[in-house]
Amino acid sequence: MAGSTQIKPAAERDIPVIVNILEDTVKWLNSTDKPMWTRNQVQWERLLQDFAVSDFHIAYLDGVPAGCMALMDHDPGFWPDIQKGESLFVHKLAVKRFAAGQGLADAIIAYAKSLCMDKGISALRLICAQDRPKLRAVYERNGFACVAKKIVHREYPTVFYTCKIRDTRYLYHYYEKGQPPFRSISALPFEEAEQVLIALRKKNENLVYPNIRWFLEWRYNMDQTIRDQFVAIGGKPVRTAPVFCSLGANRGISTWFEDTAVMRIPVEKINLDTISFTYGDTLAVFNPQLDTGEDYWGKVFKYDEMLKLVDKYGWPEDAEYDGIK
Repeated sequence: MAGSTQIKPAAERDIPVIVNILEDTVKWLNSTDKPMWTRNQVQWERLLQDFAVSDFHIAYLDGVPAGCMALMDHDPGFWPDIQKGESLFVHKLAVKRFAAGQGLADAIIAYAKSLCMDKGISALRLICAQDRPKLRAVYERNGFACVAKKIVHREYPTVFYTCKIRDTRYLYHYYEKGQPPFRSISALPFEEAEQVLIALRKKNENLVYPNIRWFLEWRYNMDQTIRDQFVAIGGKPVRTAPVFCSLGANRGISTWFEDTAVMRIPVEKINLDTISFTYGDTLAVFNPQLDTGEDYWGKVFKYDEMLKLVDKYGWPEDAEYDGIK
């Protein structure tokens, strides 16, 4: 980035700025014979049909308005299967020509990712015309992956992109609202743990494994294995039974509870010698029936090692439990 960049939410007074940025983009695209929007489509009267001022964010380069985007938390028109609050959605990302080639689009996308992290949202989504390879390259180098290709409005070939967002600055601990946090079933005596799961299954059979005794035996053995492995790599656990968190927000885990509460714990406030990590859900990683041969199966890691695994493999997928009885 050649100049100083600042990105901030738009206010009512910024409406002419937003329109000017988008009109600049329309003019340039028309000059290249690759139009995307018409001038009428970027007038505020038309934009107001789909967006509020509060959806827009403006990027400034050396104090001069140079780019913008709209960022929404619900987009049922293009993403009907994504519930409100599960993702943020990028629209109308534009950079004025004087700022082209200075990394401003990357900065705007990084800003959108940071807002996802601040809100505990684990995905950023957008759509893009299939016939715009340079624009698609911008998205893909910023971590967006194509998840679908569709014909939009019966005539526009369109790519649907998702970027997974995980915040390595925080641990997220999900638990049942109204209950104490940091509880672990394996911290209880076996018979007491069994009664807890039996009572829980009566409330919701989908929350508990059918074979409770088998599960508990496996769980207690797994938790001891995790602790032993952690000690072997220099870890200093302070509990006999682990308390589970995720590195970054995890939508899947947040659905495990009837009424979910969450604690966001800064990694910098934790003694990293006391916490271990698995690459993906621990119960899946330690299930040999799911092992596909990579070097993270059946192992625990320290924080720095976990970040290297993420760099190597990307963020792990949510676990599939078909191999667990």
